[in-house]
Amino acid sequence: MLYKNFNFNLLNSTDFKEDAVREELINPILKKLGYKVYGHNRILYSKTLSHPFVKIGSKKRQINIISDYLFEIDGEYTWILDAKAPTENILSGDYIEQAYSYAIHPDIQADIFALCNGKEFVAYSKEKREPLLIFQLSEIEKHWDKIEKILSPDAFINQKVKKYIFEKEIKFDYLKCKLPESIKVRKQKARRHYGMHSYFTKQSWDILQHYIKNFTKPTDLILDSFGGSGVTAIESLMLNRKAINIDINPLSIFLLDTLSVPVNFALLQEEFDKLFDTYEKNIPRTKKEIKDALKKYPYPKGHRLPKDANVKTIEKLFTKEQLAQLAYLKFLI
Repeated sequence: MLYKNFNFNLLNSTDFKEDAVREELINPILKKLGYKVYGHNRILYSKTLSHPFVKIGSKKRQINIISDYLFEIDGEYTWILDAKAPTENILSGDYIEQAYSYAIHPDIQADIFALCNGKEFVAYSKEKREPLLIFQLSEIEKHWDKIEKILSPDAFINQKVKKYIFEKEIKFDYLKCKLPESIKVRKQKARRHYGMHSYFTKQSWDILQHYIKNFTKPTDLILDSFGGSGVTAIESLMLNRKAINIDINPLSIFLLDTLSVPVNFALLQEEFDKLFDTYEKNIPRTKKEIKDALKKYPYPKGHRLPKDANVKTIEKLFTKEQLAQLAYLKFLI
């Protein structure tokens, strides 16, 4: 297996960036396909090109664009590949246009342009601008024959590249799917579930992911009519499927909404900094400030604790200073 020892949960870390995608995930694919830095099946890294259409200023200053990977076979450019961070969307938006601009460059004229963010890999036909190939890297073994037929040096040398749309080409017989082999449960390995919240009857993410990979294909619609903590829906989205989550418990819907809604991390950091600065500036410290804060800002009180607790009600667990400061922080949030 190509990624036998790679932990795909690393892609959920903000520390796993574009350079790591190149080194850990893209380069092994290219090596297995038979591409090299030197020779007939050559990789050109970070090739600088002059933008064919756009110039800056009255003097028409040239703009340079740089493709991450350019592939040359027997002296001809055949396809380009652009790497992106795992947080970037490569299935729609500006990055597709960016990669397309490399492929149509007068000095390149490649037939195929591709993008990879570590989670997904998608290759497009330059002519039709439609996907020839799309897959999750965690499922690469399923698609390897197709990858070789489209992107290997032999595919270009023998002119066997067929321009087809992925959805039409794939033949997936749901009724003939066999039960997958058993795997080890790794509940704590995905913090998007077990590190975030508790919920009764929560299923292990890796078991659900194992079944989703085995019984469905990318872009399929998956229904969980007893959604619970939303593990099925979240793992479906992680594997480029669509999902419907149904549950009578409003907490289930709240949890799934919270986990699945995209977060603008720059805006989140900006708001946090504002809140932190305001809190540090106005935090109640003196006896008078604490007394005034307890009157002004609401906080939980009167909620009784179990009989074996050291105190009777919840507010008794904190000092007045702690209560005042927590109440003020809650007010700011």
